[in-house]
Amino acid sequence: LLQRPTGADYARYYPARARDMGIDGSASLDCWVNTDGTLNCRVTSEEPIGWGFGAAALQISRHFRMRPQTENGQPTAGGRYRLRIPLRIE
Repeated sequence: LLQRPTGADYARYYPARARDMGIDGSASLDCWVNTDGTLNCRVTSEEPIGWGFGAAALQISRHFRMRPQTENGQPTAGGRYRLRIPLRIE
């Protein structure tokens, strides 16, 4: 892991309706690591459903950077990373 999202990133993407109602949530993502270390993710689950935590987690995942796999010293895409992103009102 080379870079993580900041607290400000989490706050920026927190679903507005959930924040206004005081609801915490989380989402699990299944991601592939691109050659530049960015993640290409899909939501595998979110709790509670229907509050936007999956969409928020996808936005937050754009702020992660991973060390890509290498083949013959060159970065290659395809490393898999599973990620759970909790979102809590602080």
